[in-house]
Amino acid sequence: NQRIFLLNAWKEASDIFTDEERAVLAITEEVTLIQQKGLTDETYEKALQFFSENQIAEIIMAVITINAWNRIALGGHFQPGQAFA
Repeated sequence: NQRIFLLNAWKEASDIFTDEERAVLAITEEVTLIQQKGLTDETYEKALQFFSENQIAEIIMAVITINAWNRIALGGHFQPGQAFA
């Protein structure tokens, strides 16, 4: 499956991702770029069409965790495949 290569264009590739996937991608983008506008009510309400509040919280926590590890790796100038000492 080559969909991973379209993640940067997920908004334009509406026929590639399901509505549920697009809801997760919207949450991911808004939480990752929190300084721009944050997680909007519109995105949260749309996600509620597919996920419970607990599931949305789990999605948000997963995004935050991945973002934290990315920042640790970037801040520490780690290279892919390099072990943490």
